[in-house]
Amino acid sequence: SSGINAEWPLRPGNVAHHEEIRISNDETGWSFEKMFAKPMKDSPTHIRIQDPYLMARHQLSNLVALCEVFAKSRSVSHIRVITKTAPEGDQKSQQQKCMRDLGTSLSEHQITFVTNYSETLHDREVRFKNDNNVVWVVIMGRGLDMFKKIPSWYHLGANNYAFRKCHEVTITLTRG
Repeated sequence: SSGINAEWPLRPGNVAHHEEIRISNDETGWSFEKMFAKPMKDSPTHIRIQDPYLMARHQLSNLVALCEVFAKSRSVSHIRVITKTAPEGDQKSQQQKCMRDLGTSLSEHQITFVTNYSETLHDREVRFKNDNNVVWVVIMGRGLDMFKKIPSWYHLGANNYAFRKCHEVTITLTRG
């Protein structure tokens, strides 16, 4: 098997948990903490975030918020992000600054952060692996961009995502 998903494959016939979560348009009450609670219970050491659209300010803010959830765990030691390269200009320099600053910040919490770029990337998922090779795959139809824009940075939801309205999306969690 080749490709980026060969790295931590789900073992066929060994799926211990499979769940679909359907989030309605404008639904609230969701946060990255809630969404990833089950994979985080298995104390992952390595996490791979795969989302082609980590370019705009709000997308990069979502990435930082997600990494904050993972950094709270004492088990996480490696986070790898795979995304597309932002177009030349402001978005590209913003993307580069975010990845550099986030990597520095995570290193202060003993977490290694690596960014890889793939111009053919389409799928959006987060993979988790622990020291016992338990793998979780969370497929997110909209990637990290499932939250709607808040009216201003002074509204509820600016920091606590559970207050934000969501776009309609299906999230699939599989443990194998």
